[in-house]
Amino acid sequence: MEDYKVLKKYVSLVTMIIGPKYFLLFLFSFGFTSSMLSQSEMRFIGKNNKQKIHFETNNNLIIIPITVNGKNLSFILDSGASKTIIFNVASNDSIILNKSKKIKLRGLGSGEPIEGIRSEDNIIKIKNIMGIHQTIYVVFDNKFDLSLKMGKTIHGIIGYDLLKNFVTKIDYRKKQLIFYNSKDFSPPNSKKYKNFSLHFHHKKPYLDALVNLSDTSRHSTKLLIDSGNSDALWLFENIEAGITTQNNFFIDHMGDGLSGSIDGKRSKIKSFKIGSFIFNNPTVAFLDSTATSYARSYEDRDGSIGSRILNRFTVYLDYPHQRIYLKKTKSFDKEFKYNRAGIELMYAGKTLVKENNIVNKTILGNQQFEERTSIRFEIDYKYSFKPIYAIYKIRPGSPAEQIGLQVNDIISEINGKPAYEYKLQEIRNLFYDDVGTPIKFKINRKNTVLFYQVRLVKPL
Repeated sequence: MEDYKVLKKYVSLVTMIIGPKYFLLFLFSFGFTSSMLSQSEMRFIGKNNKQKIHFETNNNLIIIPITVNGKNLSFILDSGASKTIIFNVASNDSIILNKSKKIKLRGLGSGEPIEGIRSEDNIIKIKNIMGIHQTIYVVFDNKFDLSLKMGKTIHGIIGYDLLKNFVTKIDYRKKQLIFYNSKDFSPPNSKKYKNFSLHFHHKKPYLDALVNLSDTSRHSTKLLIDSGNSDALWLFENIEAGITTQNNFFIDHMGDGLSGSIDGKRSKIKSFKIGSFIFNNPTVAFLDSTATSYARSYEDRDGSIGSRILNRFTVYLDYPHQRIYLKKTKSFDKEFKYNRAGIELMYAGKTLVKENNIVNKTILGNQQFEERTSIRFEIDYKYSFKPIYAIYKIRPGSPAEQIGLQVNDIISEINGKPAYEYKLQEIRNLFYDDVGTPIKFKINRKNTVLFYQVRLVKPL
């Protein structure tokens, strides 16, 4: 009787999400038994053996559409995440979460654990991939809100729960994910692909790589494969092992983890090597030990490989067989750059903008006398909400700090163009332009209009 009640609940919920047309197909695929209800894995619906999903990129991160209990959301695909986490739930999102209880969550950052909830028996769907009995963690701390820093609503992150049962191809050039049935998967036959073993610890994948800090400082390392990290490399400073900054560096804010701010030293190293793939002079962040104490609980871990390395490959992540396949792309040898303005922006709300729209133009007057001819325009005014961008962080010693820009300054124009006509990523790209490039800003600061010009410089 208890199994019947549970089954009845899932018949209703699954039918609502995938529709009655596909529900019988779903049942026959998994077997109409109570054993189906005990499975928490994500699986293909029906007889599908693969599923393509197009993704967006923002700040080098992969953003995919996901449905949670019938609600459409946007998640970051984070191979470094062992849990599915929702951290931006507005009151109008109306997400139904089942079997919830309060917990404490701990992650990267120098602060204390934060409050959240653990919710069980949820349904997650991504096109023809579905998982029931899914556990989701919810964070209510507004400080951990990627949407403000990305200019796009991001509801959460998903990693191991989605990747563990599939072989996943990540094609950064086409902005496409392909999920394959691991039992039917054949490794790519191109000789351009190289494959490597993955090591898993607490549901996270690690790869062996060689780090050359300088001509005389070489280290074999074990690094987390972290598609949710927008940098190239993170290394955990280890004085005993000799993993420390060798060259010039600058102090910077790396981002925000579940447990607060992540700070450290940004530098460059001589080279980084995965098998026969060699990266020269990659950017690297040496993280503050207080921000990484939780991550260092895995003693063998030396840092992370981020998306600025991963997006130079076509990647196959084969979690079931603990393998990764890499093929370099045309962007492989692209120069590694740092933000040359020293500005980090965030989304700061919306403003109502009046736009002129000419709907009719009429020529008046006697055509024999051109000088008396006049033109009448009929103008329709359209109002729309546009994004507001503000300065979130300024790097100490950067060009932005030197000319007097300040945190919380509202940017109204960039190079004479209204800031709202840019996407946040487009503005961010300007900060990585050629050395010497000037960027002009019109700033609103406490109801005062100010004008500045930043000239880009190499921080190292």
